[in-house]
Amino acid sequence: SYDYDELAWAAVWLYYCTEDYDYITDIISVDESVTTEKGSHPYTGYMKRIISDTGQCWQNIWVHCWDTVWGGVFAKLAPVTNLSRDWYIFRYNLEFWSGCASTIDSSEWGYEPVHGHKLFGLDDTLWNKPMTYDEIPSLPDSQTSGDFIAKSPNGWAVVSEYGSARYNTAAGLCACVYAKTTGDETFLPWAKRQMEYILGDNPMGYAYEVGYEYSYASQPHHRAAHCSATQSQENPVGEEHILYGALVGGPDLKDYHHDETKDYIYNEVTDDYNAGFCGDLAGLYHFYGAKGKELEDQNHIIPDWDMSQPKEGGTCESHPEVFVTAAKNQETDAGLQVKVVIHNRTTNPPRFMSDLACRYYFNIQELLDIGEDASFVECCVDYDAEDAMTSGKSHATISEPIKYDDNGTYYVEVKWEDCKFYGSRVFQFRLVNKMHPETYTTTWDSSNDYSYEDLISFADDNDAAVLTDKITVYVDGVQVGGVEPDGTSAEPASSGVTYGDVDCNGSVNIVDVLTLNQYLLGVFDDVDEQGQTNADVNCNGSLADDDAMNILKSLVNLVSLPVK
Repeated sequence: SYDYDELAWAAVWLYYCTEDYDYITDIISVDESVTTEKGSHPYTGYMKRIISDTGQCWQNIWVHCWDTVWGGVFAKLAPVTNLSRDWYIFRYNLEFWSGCASTIDSSEWGYEPVHGHKLFGLDDTLWNKPMTYDEIPSLPDSQTSGDFIAKSPNGWAVVSEYGSARYNTAAGLCACVYAKTTGDETFLPWAKRQMEYILGDNPMGYAYEVGYEYSYASQPHHRAAHCSATQSQENPVGEEHILYGALVGGPDLKDYHHDETKDYIYNEVTDDYNAGFCGDLAGLYHFYGAKGKELEDQNHIIPDWDMSQPKEGGTCESHPEVFVTAAKNQETDAGLQVKVVIHNRTTNPPRFMSDLACRYYFNIQELLDIGEDASFVECCVDYDAEDAMTSGKSHATISEPIKYDDNGTYYVEVKWEDCKFYGSRVFQFRLVNKMHPETYTTTWDSSNDYSYEDLISFADDNDAAVLTDKITVYVDGVQVGGVEPDGTSAEPASSGVTYGDVDCNGSVNIVDVLTLNQYLLGVFDDVDEQGQTNADVNCNGSLADDDAMNILKSLVNLVSLPVK
């Protein structure tokens, strides 16, 4: 529809906001000064994109969705114009979605479909024929119009197998709007049954809403929920986060669904999927679940439900958010090759990081014993994955040996500064004893090196590496993992103020931002004294919008809390 449907959608809402009928005219205007040989007049408003002249009408066999919004246009237009044309187009779409031919066995569908389309009159009479919604039920069925959308064996309506549920729920939303607007509940049983199908009453035996009940599509096509450290849709096999409330693509015309992360046809999740889904649920709640309705007793709320934590049993539970694994190779009396792998496995939320570092500790006592010092140690870079993966646009660096204590302990620091990445980065380097200028000999003994103790060899397995706490890890210059040779470890989380943790549940996430915003707006006052202290991330003694904004920025690593 190019832009015409969007313009009409905007115009009809502007009318509702302003009651300026010119906006309606922009949609439906006709040039009655021009008459075709068949006696019709051309449309000049936005409607001309779908209906060329008044001698014709239109049958909407799609649905209000991301691609075209004519369905919503006529849902809002019909009660304003009260013309046969607009009520016909609105209703025909719902008959098309919910109905089937009378010859089809629908006994297992769980609802009684309509078997015909209401006859509003001849096409060339509809454009200016007045009609109100209360006249529609008494109209006869058309004897010539019998087209309906394809249905699965279990009555699932499918306009496209790519994300079938998004279109289905959008049609369900329109059915609820029709019932609310007209009082005619003809299409509600269909919408209700389709939602029951989505929520698990289907041949696959699980819900197409992620996190619903105990059996649901568990591998949505969603990068943050999947949380792959390798950017592979196949690794890990399952999701690291439960994407609660997300509507996946849904089943096909055979009632089959393929629950796999990489299958975007069946398992994609997007905002437009959930837009129709939420509207459909709201409408069905209004008609079936609200107080005094037949399904009121099936509503329940789980208090203090925390959706922010990684999935129980996922790989994110087995390691810190930032950590190092390491291995060794090419060990000789001249030196040692070391591989360190820095892992950014942030999960709450998963995010890019750009200032990571680690320190490898070694001892040069064997060199001191023969009169040499740290100047005889050379650091050679063998491989830098960051450099390779960015074609040289960014790279890791390694320092010269830095003295740690007076007992011969030194360290080298590998830094990924301004290297914005998620996942893992490999860095291989060699510590080499320079040849003695007089004796032409080299001396190296790794057995007394602090960081060497846990290392395994990667000579036969290039991917081999072991998690070790003897290589310390830093984020933004702050130690977050590992133990130094003198026993210094990362500072434990403060038992006092946890900046950003407004709801005091031990983590900082988007819920804290929403909670603070609602508190500032006076929606509720359920933020205790500790929560208010945690929320004051600007440390100025008061709470304001910029505190909420800075918490939000911290979630995407734009600022660190507190902000001073």
